[in-house]
Amino acid sequence: MKIKSTDKGYARRAGALTIVSLLAKVVGALYKIPLTNIIGAEGVGLYQLIFSIYALALALTSAFSATLISRGVSARLALGDESGAKGYFVTAATESVLSALVIAAALFLFGGRIAAAQGAEEGALGYRIIAPSVALVALLSAIKGWFNGNMDLRPTAWSILIEQVVKLGAGLLLASLFRHRGIASACAAALAGVTIAEFTATATLSILYLSKRSRAPLPRVPFRQVLAEGLPLRLNGLILPVAAFLDGLLIVRLLALHGVGQGEAVASYGIYAGAISSIVNFPVVVVISVAIAVIPLIARSKATRDIGTLKGKATLTVKLAIVVSLPASLALILLAPQVVSVLYPVFSAEEQAVAARLLAVGAGSVVFLSLTQIFSSLLQAIDRAAVAAEALAFSMLVRVVLLLALIPRIGILGIAIATLVSYALATILNVLKWLQYTGRDENAFKTLATVTASGGIMVAAILAPVLLIGNPILSLLLSALIGSTVYLVAVLKMKVFSLGELQSLPLSRLTTKRR
Repeated sequence: MKIKSTDKGYARRAGALTIVSLLAKVVGALYKIPLTNIIGAEGVGLYQLIFSIYALALALTSAFSATLISRGVSARLALGDESGAKGYFVTAATESVLSALVIAAALFLFGGRIAAAQGAEEGALGYRIIAPSVALVALLSAIKGWFNGNMDLRPTAWSILIEQVVKLGAGLLLASLFRHRGIASACAAALAGVTIAEFTATATLSILYLSKRSRAPLPRVPFRQVLAEGLPLRLNGLILPVAAFLDGLLIVRLLALHGVGQGEAVASYGIYAGAISSIVNFPVVVVISVAIAVIPLIARSKATRDIGTLKGKATLTVKLAIVVSLPASLALILLAPQVVSVLYPVFSAEEQAVAARLLAVGAGSVVFLSLTQIFSSLLQAIDRAAVAAEALAFSMLVRVVLLLALIPRIGILGIAIATLVSYALATILNVLKWLQYTGRDENAFKTLATVTASGGIMVAAILAPVLLIGNPILSLLLSALIGSTVYLVAVLKMKVFSLGELQSLPLSRLTTKRR
């Protein structure tokens, strides 16, 4: 009875964590919109150049540690080895923090050289400001892993909320206060908001950990063991940060080959990486958050060899991904000029034109990026993480080749095309591997056809306000309201989801009442 109660409590906390994570990701995705309006395209371009290196530093030092520690701690606690769990946590946390201190020192001391290598020398101050966050996040991630391993997800939820709220408030406030001192100062001020947010979250969880820490003895766990167990997670987490790191090194210099000056090149990169990526990633965040509740069921079904349930849950997850991402992609393609003009009024007419073209092309990535994330998660759930990593790594390699070939010829639009092609390739590779392991889905083509037809009906609905109303804000709001309503009705009428699938979704009483 005690275990059952614990499981129920854990399920409730996991649900709360999912909701908080979704809200935090939404805030994070929307954060760059006001930031871009405060510091401009060039400022957010500089911000993204620095943040790409920061993300790589986290991937090297701590992005994997929460998963590693929670796994190691929970496995030992399951065997009743409380002291072993404590020893594993201390060793893993120490390794992560020590490596983070080395990387943080390198960023602080050599930030100027890194900025120069990126073609943006004015970013040196930003590297010094963000450097302490590398060590702070290492400690924060380790403590999250400890609490998660103890089946207590509330501290992780609180830390996520604190990080995003403080970053939003402090970052935007400081950027506003320092923007009159120039782009470099405003960018550094926004990065200071990140450091303040990480310090606040780390201090909060550290106090909580110290108040609840185990009194068990502390056995010695070899560093070699922790390093060996963490290596696969570290390598898997490096792929996308390395891709962003290469973007930071290549894009500005490749744009120079296209005849673009440094300031304009940084601004163009900022438009894509800061402004457009925030819009494109928003529906993807929703897709991933919706799928969180389904993925553990896939792993459970595999463990119990319940192939029918495994395929059923996987099909539902993929359907959700397509139903959310396809209409978002179509709407962004059609409404790109209106979306850019409403969200980024600070852009000049020329910058808005560039942003609209980038969004129209980049919006195509929404579907493929969503499916790449979903199928990667599904493959990880059936212990095929290496296969998903190989597909993503190969697609990112193709992306780099396309960047080198396209940007010197067609400018910044080349990065949107390269991204679209690479994620389409990753989706195809992941789907083929998934079908190889689980077999064909006879209803896949029917699902895609019905969702596409529903999206076509939605397109007709959203075009009317755009063509009839001159005010961009009003036309965008009406398009969103009418289009989403028409699309939802079409999805239900065309029976994209079976009755059983609808009953397993949130708000099922509304969607199944008249079926």
